[in-house]
Amino acid sequence: MTKRSDDKDADVGGSGGGVSEWLTSVWQEIRYSLRTLRKNPGFTLAALAILALGIGANTTIFTVVNAVLLRPLPYPDADRIMMVTRSFGADTINAANMPKFVFWRENNRSFQSLAAYRSMGSGVNLAGGSEPEYVPGLRVSSDFFSVLNVEPGLGRSFTREEDKDGGQQVVVLSDALWRRTFAADPGLIGKAISLNDVSYSVVGIMPESFRFAIPADVIIPLRASATGDKGNNCWVLGRLADGVTREQAAVEMNLIAERFRAANPDMMSNEESAGVLPYQESLTAKAHPLLMILFGAVGLIQLIACANVASLQLARSAARRKQIGIRMALGASWRRIVRQLLTESVVLSFLGGAVGLLLASRGVPLLMQFVPEGMIPRAQEIGFDKQVFLFTLGASILVGLIFGLAPAFQSARVNMSDALKEETGKASMGRGRSRFQSVMVVAQIALSFVLVVSAALLIKTFTNLRNLELGFDPNNILTFQVTLGGSRYKTSEQTLEFQRRALERIKSLPGVETAAVTNTLPLSGSFNLPIEIDGQGSEMMSVEARIVTPEYFQLMALPVKAGRAFGENDTGSSPSVVMVNEAFERKYLTDADPLSRRVIVARVLGDTTSRQIVGVTRDAKHLTIKAEPTPVMFMPVTQVPEKIMLATMTVSPTRFLVRTTVEPLSLSAAVKREVLALDPVLPMTNVRSMDQIVSRSIAPDRFNMFLLGMFAVIGLALAMIGVYATMNYSAIQRTHEIGIRMALGASSTDVLRLILKRGVVVAVIGIVIGLGGAFALAPLIRNLLFGVGATDPVTLAIVAAVLATATLLACFIPARRATKVDPIIALRNE
Repeated sequence: MTKRSDDKDADVGGSGGGVSEWLTSVWQEIRYSLRTLRKNPGFTLAALAILALGIGANTTIFTVVNAVLLRPLPYPDADRIMMVTRSFGADTINAANMPKFVFWRENNRSFQSLAAYRSMGSGVNLAGGSEPEYVPGLRVSSDFFSVLNVEPGLGRSFTREEDKDGGQQVVVLSDALWRRTFAADPGLIGKAISLNDVSYSVVGIMPESFRFAIPADVIIPLRASATGDKGNNCWVLGRLADGVTREQAAVEMNLIAERFRAANPDMMSNEESAGVLPYQESLTAKAHPLLMILFGAVGLIQLIACANVASLQLARSAARRKQIGIRMALGASWRRIVRQLLTESVVLSFLGGAVGLLLASRGVPLLMQFVPEGMIPRAQEIGFDKQVFLFTLGASILVGLIFGLAPAFQSARVNMSDALKEETGKASMGRGRSRFQSVMVVAQIALSFVLVVSAALLIKTFTNLRNLELGFDPNNILTFQVTLGGSRYKTSEQTLEFQRRALERIKSLPGVETAAVTNTLPLSGSFNLPIEIDGQGSEMMSVEARIVTPEYFQLMALPVKAGRAFGENDTGSSPSVVMVNEAFERKYLTDADPLSRRVIVARVLGDTTSRQIVGVTRDAKHLTIKAEPTPVMFMPVTQVPEKIMLATMTVSPTRFLVRTTVEPLSLSAAVKREVLALDPVLPMTNVRSMDQIVSRSIAPDRFNMFLLGMFAVIGLALAMIGVYATMNYSAIQRTHEIGIRMALGASSTDVLRLILKRGVVVAVIGIVIGLGGAFALAPLIRNLLFGVGATDPVTLAIVAAVLATATLLACFIPARRATKVDPIIALRNE
């Protein structure tokens, strides 16, 4: 009796005046919805699977978007932290040099505090064993901690005196290093540790919760000065003063930049100014477009899922017309009918959201395993929080309303008399329902077309990058780096001696063909030097600079197109020489023979040596695999000025390249033994083959292709399921019509053509609409492409053909089944 009462309340219900009565009514409708869904396990499981897939994909990507773009940085009042940059019109470069930072810090009034930082590659033997431990670190100015508004959890930060030349050698450690290496000993404060063979006193331990854009286990003073390093290798952060806006700070920094140019015309071009960006925006700028595209892609999947479930709901509601007619005959209003059907949709969506959340909890860690290193900032902060749960809750409600609203209103528009005359399960689909289902199928095809086109363009991009000519041979090359810091490498002579002895030992190993040294590996970074070309006035230009040993060009298979390569005789006592690439010649030396020109390198660093261009190399991919070759200048390592040598190969790592006759990584252990034999506390890091470096350079494009391709497959599969389900139901509803046609002489081919005709029509309309969507969204995906246009006609034609074929295949099975109808049985059943 209880069940009858519940059903009656759910079916008819009263208006009720109080909140409690309304809540009771809602609870009854929820219970009735759950029972109804349980009685239709086939429909329920199919709808749940589709909804869970859509909501799960959306929750997975939102979890990443939330952590990277929406969640504030983990510092108090993080919105007040700004990045102070060098600005060149519309272009912004975050890196600055020490003199500029010191000038900015001493002359501004907009920032409560201003700090600079830069990464350091330090080799540290903290454990005291035979193997040195590589520890990543930061050099920071004393105001770094006040800008972030964080302090060490144990001990203190740096003082202004410690951040000046001659100050005490002090270090702040990360909580992870403190626990891992020093067993969380609180007595470590005040004790000395060795970094690069230099003794540092530990003054602080950062809290466990501390996170920064550059992971660091050791933090030491930067010691910037107005006469310090003029290379653009540090980044500047500032915390806005109370009452100062970003715009006001930008105006003041522009004025300060003008004053700096007037005082230091050799360090700042006329085009350069200073800019102010929110720190979070500067961190996420590169990842923002991709994340928005991925979020849009899963949004399309969700819309396809909604259209799919809406079609299922509509087909199911057609079979419930008699039930709805009975309820209306018993006094239920159409509003009550709509409310009950919407309740069923929302309940179903909630269940799908719960399963989707479970899928996302597994999907997020899986997704992060495939993300290339450094591609997504703040990756360590990605995880579930309140915002993610609220998003899933809101998405579930919205999805339930989207796919439930139209079927609910369609179902409520029932002719009571006609519905009561129908036999249960024999309800026919009216024109309105049939038209709505066709619209849903068209929408699914159009949305899946946009997804598949995007994926196809990224596949073509990745193929183009894989087949791109690099300009050098990456096969059979082992690379690694060492940081020549500490008291043993304070001069160029000491650095060169280590390099010479290391190359000799490495070349003597079995399986080694040759070895070389450089300051920057191809496709692994940038290093610029200001130069002047003799005969072109005193105009300075900044070019990519590679400091190399003579073996570099043979090792990299980088041909010399004119002149000669460096030789063993190009030493510090011989005439100074440089080499350039073809892009340098095209841009700067079009009016003369390049081998007759001379350049002055780094006059701002006090070097006025005029250097002869002795060779021109073939263009190669030095910066990124997508970028056109840029002007590059090569300098022999034995002729590099002292300041440049110390800045590039002691403060920064020295890179070694080894061409082998065997698998490169198989020699890493032997090479490591030779390096340790020269210096037992010198860590050898970033051991990779050049093939791995090339592969890593296209890893983001591989990831984009994989993820969007997976979404495209999911979207296409959902769309085809929707097409099949709609065509199958349509064929069943037309059984009586087909029986009459076949009784009047229609052949199986005629029936097949009748059913497929509808599939062709919806496919064509969907593809045309999808084509418009692909053109509309082309600007969003253009920046991810290489070697192919966002509206490539060949790609569009192939995708259209594939989608049309898939749609016809999805229609063929229902159409084929319809041709097997026995006219006698069909007419008798009706």
